[in-house]
Amino acid sequence: MRPVSVGVNLTPNTKTTIFTMPTRQIGRWTLLYALNGTSSAKNFNCWWYDKSNNTEIYITHNYPITGSNFLRIDGEAYVVLEEGDEIRAQIETGATNASCIVTVELTTQLADIKHN
Repeated sequence: MRPVSVGVNLTPNTKTTIFTMPTRQIGRWTLLYALNGTSSAKNFNCWWYDKSNNTEIYITHNYPITGSNFLRIDGEAYVVLEEGDEIRAQIETGATNASCIVTVELTTQLADIKHN
């Protein structure tokens, strides 16, 4: 597996695609880190877009991140991402200096590995 981290600065009240699973890859989404650099609490939303079902699944819904604080989800659990799946995030209006970082461990799908 090859770990990849991607980070973006979030525009308030704008749903942003943080990561899209590449073609012929599957992966394990192992880290979500969201920062609220604002002095007051702001609500944070995060979704897994499951392309195979054309469905967004909430990871967090209006999760309050206090001022100058962060949310970190990591540990023993992970989400399996397939080709075309996306990780999306949004922070509430009025947030400044907000960012989101995700880490995904990528691997080539077994059907694509050539045998000698």
